[in-house]
Amino acid sequence: MTHAAKSVLVFGVYLTLVGATLLFIPNVFLTVIGVENTSEVWIRLSGILLMALSVYYIVAARHQLSIIFKVTACIRCTIIFFFSAFVYLQMMEPIMLLFASIDFAGGAWTYFAMKKEGTW
Repeated sequence: MTHAAKSVLVFGVYLTLVGATLLFIPNVFLTVIGVENTSEVWIRLSGILLMALSVYYIVAARHQLSIIFKVTACIRCTIIFFFSAFVYLQMMEPIMLLFASIDFAGGAWTYFAMKKEGTW
């Protein structure tokens, strides 16, 4: 497995863990990010969606789908800009920038791994 594939696989596992947390123990996650606990279903649906998305990352990594690596690297690097705007507009808590930073770092990892491998 290439370094780029490993970076995407790690991100897929990360999404699985965050998704499972939102699905099974959502209020733990909400407490950590400073958001009021809820019993509404939307938070669990978000968990299911993250877990479903994680499957695409894991499959892409296992099958060395470099076009997916490129797309995800670009998308993950832009998340920090959207989250920063949401924090600035007071639409979300600043702690969410931590998650955006993880996305950015993962996207950068994939990008630089692909550049090093000559597949970008």
